[in-house]
Amino acid sequence: MYLAFEPKGQFQGLPPVTPVHLGEWLRELQRKGADQFVLAVEDRIVGHSMLCRGPGPNEAEFAIFLHQKFRGLGLGRRLLLCTLNYACKQLGLSRIWLSVQGANPRAVRLFESVGFRPIGDTDPLAWELEMERPLHCEKCKGEECAIFQQHPPQNLKLRRDRLSG
Repeated sequence: MYLAFEPKGQFQGLPPVTPVHLGEWLRELQRKGADQFVLAVEDRIVGHSMLCRGPGPNEAEFAIFLHQKFRGLGLGRRLLLCTLNYACKQLGLSRIWLSVQGANPRAVRLFESVGFRPIGDTDPLAWELEMERPLHCEKCKGEECAIFQQHPPQNLKLRRDRLSG
């Protein structure tokens, strides 16, 4: 996925530009114990999200990447929601935070729509906008996910006609 991903290295140097640096980055994520998730369409990985623990004991930084040919189909949102549900239900995290490019209003709106709020500098044109979302909110404490109204999906079924374009 990352070899054809665009734009490379544009924000915080991620994803890395060269195959060598990409391999080093993925191995480092694994070495540090990041919880990683992939979204595949047929046999092709098109999305990758991760939770990197810290700085507090019940906190994690969230990152997500979706191949440009699969944006605008709701796949990034679904990968985000599955990752948030895992963070809450499986890891018991109390807070997730992320950094997003201020000049990426589509991503900012997506994160706000699932409860992330800006922290620190809230200038929407800032190069880097930090956002956070508390977990274990009242509507999400039951066995079923409030977002999916059921146990979260492990596999997302996609109609092929939605992917042509």
